[in-house]
Amino acid sequence: MNIKLISEDHPNGLTVDWPAVPGTGDWVSFHYRGGTTNLKVKRVEYDADADGNLTEVTVHLTY
Repeated sequence: MNIKLISEDHPNGLTVDWPAVPGTGDWVSFHYRGGTTNLKVKRVEYDADADGNLTEVTVHLTY
């Protein structure tokens, strides 16, 4: 499932292909060459079309 992540590091969004959507309060870790950044899920937004089909998931991350 394509999920759009919004954070201070990715203000315009980073699209990832994950099997599940993290929930509010969950932690997401990004491993970089210089270390690891741990971000907490602040808000999850689900968008659907007129027929109720899921079209987009946006996850807002915070430090």
